[in-house]
Amino acid sequence: MDRQTYQRIYSSLHGFKDVFRLSEEYSEPPGALATILNQKVVKMTRFKYRRIYSREQELFLKWKQGRSILELAEYTGFPPTLMASLIMKNCELTRKNINWLFKNIDSIENRRLRKEVKKALEVDHFFSPHAHEMQCKKGQMGESIIQKWLDDQEIPYCTEEQIRAQGDGKTPDFVLENPLCIDELKVSWIESKALFGDDFEHEHYMKKQFSEYVDLFGEGMVIYWYGYLDDLPANGYLVKNHSFFNNGYQQEIDELFNYLVYW
Repeated sequence: MDRQTYQRIYSSLHGFKDVFRLSEEYSEPPGALATILNQKVVKMTRFKYRRIYSREQELFLKWKQGRSILELAEYTGFPPTLMASLIMKNCELTRKNINWLFKNIDSIENRRLRKEVKKALEVDHFFSPHAHEMQCKKGQMGESIIQKWLDDQEIPYCTEEQIRAQGDGKTPDFVLENPLCIDELKVSWIESKALFGDDFEHEHYMKKQFSEYVDLFGEGMVIYWYGYLDDLPANGYLVKNHSFFNNGYQQEIDELFNYLVYW
């Protein structure tokens, strides 16, 4: 995607109500726009996090005075799940207990808190446990397409799990036993990302993973399933999207793109 189109889409995405409208306007798959929205919300939340937690006593007092978790989330522009976590922390619950109660809401003893936490998690499409599970599912679906492609091409490989079982540290999703020539690069590894490759995500993973993979395994290939900015830097690896697998895997790709993380 060219940077100008991306910026127009990014600035127009404020909620899921915008996804299908912009999908038609820009002829982009809804799944790609939903992913861009998700990354936008997560990035904005990171910037807000410290500022919101500096007000936790004030917000907890407002809650005790009758403001609901959802009202406080809307008031601060903070995700409902994270606001619920803040309130529960001030109810003297540990992080471990909070995470467990998020998955076992009926075990929350305080009736009001139980009701409000349940509602907060139901409406949060970005940070709730259910949203996290769906994001993980998207990642698994992307990896499955690559694995099927490798199997169909009879390309021998090791998975991340197999390599880690041998005691190795950081490793890409797939390491090929023999380099594969793609676009004049000898690809020895493939990394799957169920993301849109924007500047923020790419820089993060370039430093954390991709550069290390090049040092360890040689040239490789990164798949951003939901697209990427056309001018992303890539040193020692290719950057591709779903179109690389369009021939023969369209049904699986359609399922991935239609697996929208909202309900």
